[in-house]
Amino acid sequence: MSAKKFKQIEKSFQLSDDIEKYFELLFQHLKPCGDDLILLTLTGHLIIENLLEINLTRLLAIENLPGGKGRLGFSHKLNLVQAVVISREPGPNADVFCAIAEFNDLRNQIAHRLKNQEEIEKDVKSFIKNNHKIFDKKLSQNWTTAKQLRIYINKLCKFLFDVRVYFHKLDRQENE
Repeated sequence: MSAKKFKQIEKSFQLSDDIEKYFELLFQHLKPCGDDLILLTLTGHLIIENLLEINLTRLLAIENLPGGKGRLGFSHKLNLVQAVVISREPGPNADVFCAIAEFNDLRNQIAHRLKNQEEIEKDVKSFIKNNHKIFDKKLSQNWTTAKQLRIYINKLCKFLFDVRVYFHKLDRQENE
């Protein structure tokens, strides 16, 4: 077996592992959050950050991102993935990256400021309202804020997963 063919097989296994990780993150971590807006936001943020890291490690062909003092923050990870995606596939993706950045802002508001439940719900509703156009789905007014937020988190995660698959396909085409 040639080294080139071996690399293709190895990358296919990586994609398979990443698919498994994606579903594990969503079902094992997001689902148990219930309707707790704080828990949904913090957990959703961690999941999105994990997906950004998966994309970066695969794009850079490294095992792990640097830790410690050289550690990349959420915004750095997002900016790097965004730069690569938009350079390859310009267009509506910029809106989704803006929504992820706004979700990061929402997470920071919730994590770093003591707020009461009404203020948190107001912030989450504002995030949902500001980003409803990019998700091609009108959310029912009858749904709870938590259900709407969960849908948005799932959409952001799916977008980052689609980025992972897109770059896997590009890599395969370049190596054939």
